[in-house]
Order: sequence, then structure tokens, then C-alpha cells
Amino acid sequence: MSLHKKVIFVFSLFVGLNFTFSQSNLLNAKNPEDIGVKTLSQLDLDDESVLEYGYINDKDVLFSKTVWEIVDLSERVNFPYLYPTDTTLVGKERRPLIWYLIKGIKEGKISRIFDDGKFNFEVDSSSVFKKLTDTVIKRRGINKMNDFGGYRDFALYNDVDFGEFTFVDEDSLKETNAPLYNSYLKFRKAAVLPYLTKGRDYEINNFSYDMVTQYLIKGVWYFDKIQSDLRYRPLAIAPVTKQVANMELDANAFYDEDIEKVPMFWVYYPDVRNVLKNAYVFSNSNSAVRKSFDELINSRRFNAVIYLEENMQEDREIKEYISKNSFMQLLESERIKEKIRNFEHDMWSW
Repeated sequence: MSLHKKVIFVFSLFVGLNFTFSQSNLLNAKNPEDIGVKTLSQLDLDDESVLEYGYINDKDVLFSKTVWEIVDLSERVNFPYLYPTDTTLVGKERRPLIWYLIKGIKEGKISRIFDDGKFNFEVDSSSVFKKLTDTVIKRRGINKMNDFGGYRDFALYNDVDFGEFTFVDEDSLKETNAPLYNSYLKFRKAAVLPYLTKGRDYEINNFSYDMVTQYLIKGVWYFDKIQSDLRYRPLAIAPVTKQVANMELDANAFYDEDIEKVPMFWVYYPDVRNVLKNAYVFSNSNSAVRKSFDELINSRRFNAVIYLEENMQEDREIKEYISKNSFMQLLESERIKEKIRNFEHDMWSW
């Protein structure tokens, strides 16, 4: 066989193998219902098993560092984890990552769910489903306290006169009468916040996929002296939304961006690999080639920012020791990344 024919053969084999990741039975389907259903020959050729992690002896690990990262779904490179948010506009074979996680929990394939990434508090699946019905989608304009009589009630209960309390500029009140302003803040925190958390000041709808704004991923970097390279292993993953149930409102939190984003749940990543192994990600450049979410996460096909590394101070987050300075927090995240990369680089330096 000539070299030219060998090249053609190898290329044809490569293309044929990659078509196994495409939309199944698309070209041979006789009915729309047959699209996405694998034929018997495809099922025979497919390897449904997960690529198992190799055994790592603790004695072979020269270095390891556990980090927690934020995957922001507003970044273009992370779009495969977010879309499609409206599944009625695409085929049944295209679903976002959160769809597979929720489905795995409902079907019992993801058996263990945790409230934190350190696996200290295990929760029941029913608490997860409750959070799907109390997620904040929009916060109404509550900076005008007269919308629900906040100023009027405070004036009546405390026998004070705001004057024109139909609309009061809080900044001016703070400057002109600081004691009254502080007294009002205590009143609002005690009387108004319970009012807010009941949903009267929030529009609460059933969960939708576009409410997931971030993913938190816990993973460990380690240097294997047998393989002589630095490797990464994901340990846990959590979708992040804005939720009323887990939200601690601040007295000054008037706007939607002031609401803290919290994880819906944490799952042990090796426990979800069987769910994600057949969850294929849509490729924007070539529909015939797809990778599963398990392959994407294990190969770190996402952009992330470190917000926590294991440390002596009870695993405090970066924002706890670098407060109110987003730029310096980002630099600290990059410093941690560079520290991990430098370890591997220094292994080959002399």
C-alpha cells in the first residue's frame, strides 16, 4: 500500500470514528422519532464505559494542591456548559450540563448530594427539588421604601416625622440625621427583610436553565513521579444560582446584583461520571464531532478563576483576606495558578 493510500485510509478511519459522536442515525432515519436513536451496529461499536482513573499510590505523589474555582458562564469559552437554555428550540440530543445533573438526581443515578464542597453535610434530594421552585429571577425596585410603606410605618411606630416621606433620599437622611438613619436601618432589618424573603418583593418562578450563572469546581493538582507530569483531577462540582431560600439579605441590598449567588448543591464528581459520559456537548465548529461533558471537565476545557485554595486558616477564601478589591483578588488567583505551574517547571530545571 502506497503512502498516499495509507494517509487516505487513516483519514477515513478518523472521520468514521468521529461520526460516532454525531447526532445518531441522522442520515438514515426514516421518521423524526428515529433521530438520536442509535442503531444496533452503533451500539455494538460504542464503548459505554467510563475511562477509569488510574490507581495513584500516595507515595508517588510528590506535590498536590486542592483548589476551588469559579466557572463563569457569561464567558464565551464556557458557553457549552450553559446552552441550550431553551430546550424547545433544539433537538432532544442537546441539553445543558445542569439538565443532566438534575436528571441524574431524579433518577437516583446521583445518590449522594452535599451542601458544601468539603463533603461535611449530606442533604436529601428533596431539598434540591425545593430549591428549583424558589429561585430568584428578578428583584423589583425596592429602593423606594414607600413602595411598601417602610418609611410611613417607621414614622408611625417610632413617633417621628420624616416630612415628605412619600420619597426620601436615604443619602440625604444619613447626612442630616445619622441617629434617625441608623434607627431606621434596624427597623428595616427587623420588619422589612422578613417581608422580602416571603417573595412579595421578589418574582419567584420555577427553575429555568438560564438561572445557572456559574459552576463551582473543586479539584486537585498533583505531580505524579511515575508519569513525571502535573495532572488535574476534578473532585466536586456545584451549579450556582440566586435563591431566596439560602439567601442572607443585607439591609442595604437593594438591587439584584447585591444578592449573593449560592450553590444549589454539591456532588462528588466521580459519582456523576456515569451520568455525564453519554452527555455530549454541541460543537459549534463541527456537528460531527462531539465530546462528552466528562471529557470536557477532565481535560479542563473551560476558563476558571481560583477563589479558594486549601490553607492553614481554615480554608478561608481569597475575598476574606483581600476584601473589596476585585483586581487584587484576581491577581491573587493568578499567583496561585503560577505557583502550581512553577512546581512542574522547577522539576525540569537545573
